[in-house]
Amino acid sequence: MEIQELAAQYETRSNEELLRLALYPEQLASEALMVLNNELVKRGIHGPEQLDAFRKAEEERKAEEERTPGLFIIHHWGIGRMRFGKAERIYDSETGLERFKTTVFIVLFWVPMIPTGTYLVERRRKFFSRRMVFQEKLPLDWEQVLKVWIVAALCIFAVIVAFRLLIRFG
Repeated sequence: MEIQELAAQYETRSNEELLRLALYPEQLASEALMVLNNELVKRGIHGPEQLDAFRKAEEERKAEEERTPGLFIIHHWGIGRMRFGKAERIYDSETGLERFKTTVFIVLFWVPMIPTGTYLVERRRKFFSRRMVFQEKLPLDWEQVLKVWIVAALCIFAVIVAFRLLIRFG
């Protein structure tokens, strides 16, 4: 990639994205590091104190992510935790950012059993991207829990009816 292309690409990135790149300069080619430093100076972000402050904030963010409820830890038998629901969804088409409330359940055979918490979640909509950032834990949204349980019960009922029809006419 040419330096001009790289400079154009860095111009479109957010300050946060550029600072994340700056945290690991050893992973960048010397040309990329030079272009990154130029872009940071152009934006008025330079000096070790700003990078140290961002490093500290990034460590705190990662520590907070580790305290999240362990989403998507699903055993191949469907036992673990899983999120359900998308309430109060807000989507900004310019930034591609989506924000919504979701509830995490303990699941058994992929059936939501026990709600463990409702969270405000933010994610950037990209093709095949499931990465979410938990903004805050909210009080349990019982309306969302009830809707999830109703849908799960209807699905179980449909499977039972289909199985019985298969046995009867199969």
